[in-house]
Amino acid sequence: MKTKLIFLTFLLFNLLNIKAQCEPTITSPRLGAVFADKILFCESEDEILSTTQTYSTYQWYKQEWTWQTPNNNPWQAIPGATSQQLTINGSNDQLYYFKVAVTQGDCTAESQAVMGDGYVYGLPAMMSTFVPGTYEIVDGGIVHVCSEAPVKFDNVFPVVYGPHTWFKCVPTTTAPFTGDPCVIPNVTGDTYTATEPGQYGFYACTEYCPDQCKMLDPFAFVELQYGNWEFCGNLGTGEITKPKENKLNIYPNPTAQFLYIGKESEEYKEVAIMDMSGKLVLKKDNHQYRQAIDVSHLVPGNYIIVSKSVKGEIYRNKLIKK
Repeated sequence: MKTKLIFLTFLLFNLLNIKAQCEPTITSPRLGAVFADKILFCESEDEILSTTQTYSTYQWYKQEWTWQTPNNNPWQAIPGATSQQLTINGSNDQLYYFKVAVTQGDCTAESQAVMGDGYVYGLPAMMSTFVPGTYEIVDGGIVHVCSEAPVKFDNVFPVVYGPHTWFKCVPTTTAPFTGDPCVIPNVTGDTYTATEPGQYGFYACTEYCPDQCKMLDPFAFVELQYGNWEFCGNLGTGEITKPKENKLNIYPNPTAQFLYIGKESEEYKEVAIMDMSGKLVLKKDNHQYRQAIDVSHLVPGNYIIVSKSVKGEIYRNKLIKK
């Protein structure tokens, strides 16, 4: 009896072991770095796909992406792709799905598909925050600012970009801008507060693809002209207050389904929710703070909310979707 139990235990263990080995899973250095089921290429670099376990035989397949659901494009066996690893390339393999079929003993199985795609992100955009009553926008978009009043500049997509180079005028050189007098030294963050006249903007490289760098369009640089303008006379002689926080109350945060945004005293011309690449995923016009926004369809992760009030004020918040 004891011998039979040992044999049955051994047999059951081997059956479970075979089953475990017949669940191929694809892995790759970039897989899941931004999206769980995607490999995002920066440029034309190679990427190696592999299975997490070894098998007796392999056959890799690819399928062209389509916007239609279901995807009726055929899965095609990749000639010669019969080893544990498959090398794909950013030039030829973007917008394709990949999977692998394996055998191990009497077992045959296929992996879940993964997609090769290009890294898409929001181009540089800058948000300006002024102290109420200390500024006036004049012809050409030039801003007259009261002496010593701070003006805060923010990259709208701070999570997308890594170290910044900030400018107080439009640079005449190219990266790395060595010796350019427009560079503001020792400032590399995604925000900068100005208290002096200048024409402000920035240059930054993406965090995910450090070689992909962008300059804020020179037309989007903001020119500040400081002085004791006529409208500054109402400010008195006390210390100028700091810029008000350009954020709104959002709750609950994190959230799995409904989200409330805003202040009771304001109406909002537009509420936009973007993912960390800058892609617009949800937009609401004429929003009021009592209205719940349903975000249940969004993939769990971090998002940026940009709200524009009917008075022209712009607010930015981070949202965590559960």
